[in-house]
Amino acid sequence: MSALAAVAAWLQPALVVALAFRITAGAPDAPWLALGALIAPLVAVLADGGPAARNVVTAAASAVSVTLLLAANLLVAADGALLLGMPRWLGAALGAALALAAGAWPSARRVAVPALVVAVTALLLGPFAVAPAGGGAPWNAWHRSGARPALTFPERSPWVQSGKWFARATTLRFTEGQRVVTVAAGIYRVVEHDAAPPTVREWRLAAGDTLTLRPGDELSVEAGARLRFEAGRRVPGAPASGAEWADAPTRGPHLLPMAVGALLTVLGGALALVPAARRGPTAVFGPLVLLAATLAAIGWGVYAASAPDVVLGGALPAPLLLTPTAMLGASGVPLALLTAATLLLLLAVTAVALRERLGASASMAPQLWLAAVVVAAAVALWPLDAWRVLTLALGVAAAVWAPARLATGSSGALAGPIVGGMVFLAVAALPTLAPAAPAWLEALARYPALVAAPLGWAAARALPPDGDREAPTR
Repeated sequence: MSALAAVAAWLQPALVVALAFRITAGAPDAPWLALGALIAPLVAVLADGGPAARNVVTAAASAVSVTLLLAANLLVAADGALLLGMPRWLGAALGAALALAAGAWPSARRVAVPALVVAVTALLLGPFAVAPAGGGAPWNAWHRSGARPALTFPERSPWVQSGKWFARATTLRFTEGQRVVTVAAGIYRVVEHDAAPPTVREWRLAAGDTLTLRPGDELSVEAGARLRFEAGRRVPGAPASGAEWADAPTRGPHLLPMAVGALLTVLGGALALVPAARRGPTAVFGPLVLLAATLAAIGWGVYAASAPDVVLGGALPAPLLLTPTAMLGASGVPLALLTAATLLLLLAVTAVALRERLGASASMAPQLWLAAVVVAAAVALWPLDAWRVLTLALGVAAAVWAPARLATGSSGALAGPIVGGMVFLAVAALPTLAPAAPAWLEALARYPALVAAPLGWAAARALPPDGDREAPTR
C-alpha cells in the first residue's frame, strides 16, 4: 500500500476540524494535538505490521472503533448542516449516504488517493483566501489576535444581529454583565455565584424575552437554543484577552498527564488505523499530505480567532464554515460552501479507507459495513460532542486494536487486546463508579488509553512468537 493510501484513514474531517476548533478556542492542549496529528501516522506508516491472523477480540474492537469514527464524522456533518441553516438530521443523513456509497463503490479505491490530494489542497487554499482580511500571514494574524485587550462580540457578528444556534447543551460563564435575548423558546438555567451557597434560577422563556446576567453568573442552555448577545461585550467562555488566548497561561506541568494521554491515544489510534506503507521515492507524498492537512487546520484556527465568537455554539466545523463570512461578508459564502463540499469529499475518502481497515481486521461483508454506518448515523442524530466521540474511538483502537499489530504471535495478538480492553473499560467507568474520585484522575477518565494502551501493548509483546513455544512433552 502506498503512503498516500495508508494515511487516508487518518485524515478524517472530525480530526481536521477538531484541531482548528481547539486552536481558535485557545485550548491549552492544541499544540499537543497538532503534534500528535502529524507525527502519529508517520510512526504508524514506518512501523512493522503485526500477525496476519485475526481473532474475535480485534474484530470486535475494529468494528466498534470504526463505528465510533464514522459517528464522529457524521456528527461533524450534522453540526455543519446546522451552521448552514439546515436541520441536523439532514447533515447526518447526507454524510451516512455518502459513506455508504463510497464504501460500496467498486472503483472507490482507485479514485480515493487523487480525491484525498484534491481535498487537502482545497483545505489549504482556504486560509490563503481569508488571509488578506485576517492580517496577512498566519504569524501576523496570530500576533494581531494576541494583541487585543479583550475578545468581544463584533457589531456584525451573527450572534449580535440575528442570534445563532447552540449545537449542543452547554454552560456559559460571564465575566462581565450582559443582556441576552432569547431568539427561540426554551428552558434556561442561571447559577448566581454572588452569594454562598450559589442561587439557582430556572425559567421557561419565549422568543424575545431578555435575561440580565451579572459578572460570575453561569447560563446553561439546551441543544438547539438560540440567543442574541450585546456587541462589544466579552464572549462567554473565551479567554479574557488576546494575550491569554495566544499564551494560554493555563498550560503548565499539571497538564502533563492530559498531554501524555492525548498523545498516547492519538499514537495508538494511528497504529491501528494506518497500515505500514511501501518504502521508496513516492513514500514522501504521504508525509507531505499530512503536513499540508495539519497546516491547513492550523491556518483555519488562527484566522478564525480574529472572530472569537465563531466557536461559541460548540460546533467543531465552525472555524472552517463561519470564518469566510465573518471575515469577508457575503463574498465569503462561496468559500464556505466550497469548504463544506471539501469536508464531504474528505468524509467519502475516509469511508473508503475505514471500510478497508474494517475488512482487514473483521470482515469485508457488506452487511457489516451497512450496520456500522446505520449505527453511526443513529448516534449522530443526538447532539453529542464529536471530539469526545473521536477520542473514544481512538482510545478503543489504541487499547484493543493496536496491540494485535505489535504482537509477535497469535497468542500475543489475543492476550494484548483482551488486557487492553478490560483495563480500558475499567478506567472509562471510573466517573460512574467513583464520581468523587480525586481530580488527578481526570486525565484517566478523559483518556483511558493512558493506562490501557501500555498494558495491552506489554501483554502483546510479553508472549513469545508462535515458533518459539516449547514442544509438549509426552
